[in-house]
Amino acid sequence: MANGRRAVRADLAIAAAVVVALSGCGRPTGDFGRAKPSVIHDSLMPAAGRYIAENDRFETTSDFVLTDDEGELRDRSFAFVRAPHVRDWWFDSLTEGERTRILPALDTWPSPAEPRFPLYVQQHFYLPAIEPAFDVGRFYAFLRSDPDTSTETRWTRLREAMTGDAMLVPPFCAIAAKVRTTDTERIAALERQGDALETSFVDDAYERVEENEGVMSWVWRALAYRLRSYRYAIDHLTVETPSDQLWEVNRAYDALASTRCEAAAPRKGVLRWADARHSRLLKGPDPFDQPVLQK
Repeated sequence: MANGRRAVRADLAIAAAVVVALSGCGRPTGDFGRAKPSVIHDSLMPAAGRYIAENDRFETTSDFVLTDDEGELRDRSFAFVRAPHVRDWWFDSLTEGERTRILPALDTWPSPAEPRFPLYVQQHFYLPAIEPAFDVGRFYAFLRSDPDTSTETRWTRLREAMTGDAMLVPPFCAIAAKVRTTDTERIAALERQGDALETSFVDDAYERVEENEGVMSWVWRALAYRLRSYRYAIDHLTVETPSDQLWEVNRAYDALASTRCEAAAPRKGVLRWADARHSRLLKGPDPFDQPVLQK
């Protein structure tokens, strides 16, 4: 039985690698980093990811159709979870694998308490392939990749990257507030109906809320990674190529670091059932409870 399960997991791992490879790159984007329609990225990869999530990682998935707001939440989240700069095919490919659930949450898993692979494989193959993608020095390396770029241009790009992120946060927070409010009403309606609904339908409702919360937490983790990357770039450029723009750049950094969503109650206040479900998706940072994390 154990051998059969390992064989299934091996087959699914191979399938995941093939699907990500066939995708060719990260998700296509349009204006302001918003996702563009794509049959491969909108239909085929999510279908494969759902199967892998359920059968390999034994994660819960909801059969509910996305509401318009839930779809917009996912579209707006992509501007934050993709690579914070161009020319990062590997990071974008990993992000797309995570978004479609072909891959797990790579920035938080596997952990020592939850090993995914045998220790040798994890240390010598899995982590060397994944950890470099989350190296906070990648954005700094991008800024200095062209030696002919002027000092002020590098600093301007850094400042504009942070102000650009800050401009995208309020629209994301607005749609996230709508989704959380709707989810609160959804669960309240579910509880009022008691045993009148099928067990599988009830599970789908809770699982959709968990998925929505997982998207919100992912965005906040992604912004925290961007902040660490921006701080690394600021600190290193200050020494390598000093500029009078330092004060303005630090102001842009502070503004993004203090960002917090409003217009909805914190998760712990409205999703009181969350602890009983022990869902990984409900344990991440909450945009309505704290500013962007800086671990």
